[in-house]
Amino acid sequence: MLDLKPIFDLDDNSPETLINHFHTLPSTANTGAKLTYVSEALDHVSITIPLDDNTKNFMGIVYGGIMYSATDAIYLTMLWYRLGMDYMLIDKCSDVQYLRPGLGDLHVDFLLPEETVQGIIDELESKKSTLREFVIDIKDEKQKSVCKITKSIYIRKARKARQ
Repeated sequence: MLDLKPIFDLDDNSPETLINHFHTLPSTANTGAKLTYVSEALDHVSITIPLDDNTKNFMGIVYGGIMYSATDAIYLTMLWYRLGMDYMLIDKCSDVQYLRPGLGDLHVDFLLPEETVQGIIDELESKKSTLREFVIDIKDEKQKSVCKITKSIYIRKARKARQ
């Protein structure tokens, strides 16, 4: 049985600890995805989703659920790390568009520029909450888009931070 702890209970919130925690979650642990790059500031994360016996469906292509699960919590984790524990983040919704079959290994870059993070902080100075969309572009080895996922993340200051 996995010893799952809420991310805010972790003693060390370094990028490596957060990502290792992320990979123990049931939704991502069995996707086969491998982190290929994590910046120190956690403003850039790259993953590879292999086409192998564990990730392909009966048609011999990367299963769509694997694509979604492998990418599901990365922007949320990046945002939480960058904003800090004074903020609450919740997935609101996702839109998944499968564009072409994943016939080989797939690659994803997640970018979270400082301007985006600072924009959220600034906006929440005058508003109770905000909703931000992040587009995840899953590409094949020829850099062609295989799947686009648009995630909407609800963000507000945590109750203890608002008091």
